[in-house]
Amino acid sequence: MIKKLLPRWSLPLTMFHRGIQDLVRTIVVSISKQDVLQSLQRGLLFILTLALLISGCGQRFPSKKEFLMDTEVEIILPQGSEEDFTAAFNEIRRVEKLMDVHNPESEISRINRLGSKEAIKVSKEIFGVLKEALEYSRLTSGAFDVSIRPLSHLWGEKGKLKEVPEVREIEERLLLVNYKNIILNERNQTVEFKREGMAIDLGGVAKGYALDCAIMVLKERGVKEALINAGGDIRVTGKRNWRVGLQHPRKEDEVLAIIKLKDQAIATSGDYQRYFIKEGKRYHHIINPETGYPAVECMSVTIIGPSAIQTDILATGVFILGPEKGMKLIEFLENIEGIIVDVQGKILLSSGLKGKLQISPKI
Repeated sequence: MIKKLLPRWSLPLTMFHRGIQDLVRTIVVSISKQDVLQSLQRGLLFILTLALLISGCGQRFPSKKEFLMDTEVEIILPQGSEEDFTAAFNEIRRVEKLMDVHNPESEISRINRLGSKEAIKVSKEIFGVLKEALEYSRLTSGAFDVSIRPLSHLWGEKGKLKEVPEVREIEERLLLVNYKNIILNERNQTVEFKREGMAIDLGGVAKGYALDCAIMVLKERGVKEALINAGGDIRVTGKRNWRVGLQHPRKEDEVLAIIKLKDQAIATSGDYQRYFIKEGKRYHHIINPETGYPAVECMSVTIIGPSAIQTDILATGVFILGPEKGMKLIEFLENIEGIIVDVQGKILLSSGLKGKLQISPKI
């Protein structure tokens, strides 16, 4: 939670129901390293996720995978029924339908079509998520900005980056990106844009929110332990410790560090999954709302916190803020830890991880 600024962090939804980040490889590993190595050699888009087996018996927990939210989603339940898996996947599917900017029937698409013409009445759920997103936009001084849609659309859809846009195109769209031009009316529960052509994109929010919602559904069904991995956004619940391996940002077959998670979430933003090189310069999908170009100060940012929507948002925000401002923000927040790899390969750890994580000072 935010020290001295915000109340105990939670989504402002009555039942906590219903909350593009990165395709970053985050690995949940078992005691055996051989499983991980074999998975890497098979070239899986997302590394095989395995639980840390406390009992040491070597068995793998039941897991299921589906392709949702434009990524592979894996759910691991040490003890769960077929109905539990179905309920969790259905909840993620519900959130996707609600927030998918590419689905013309989604509530977000309706806001984007009409928001500059009139105040749009929205569901309590969407209003709550937008309210939280704008709070973090303020906290990050606009580094995280849900109004980024005009720029993200310009650079490329669904991770398919284009050539570098014309300067004129970027300058035009920069005028449409400013979270301060999103008007929320709490009394009427409406959303409105101040400028014609504005649009919002919950790609930096939706996966994390969906994981939190799915975990809540599982808890309501009596499930004690679970891990959900959505393309690198991970949320775990229960008393079990899970070991999470972080992808090296420049060496595909190496793990940068191993982190233990217990009833927490983790998310990573990196410049190495969706990018192209032109004239020796790397262009990736994490766009700085201030410049209109990809952020340049970090290779990767990993955030650990109590909820997946927090880690999802902050991984993007800190990546754009850069190492110095980003680490100051991490230290300012309660129950948040972070690992930043700057553009020179220097590794910075938040105070809560120092002495607890075996990692080199530079990659």
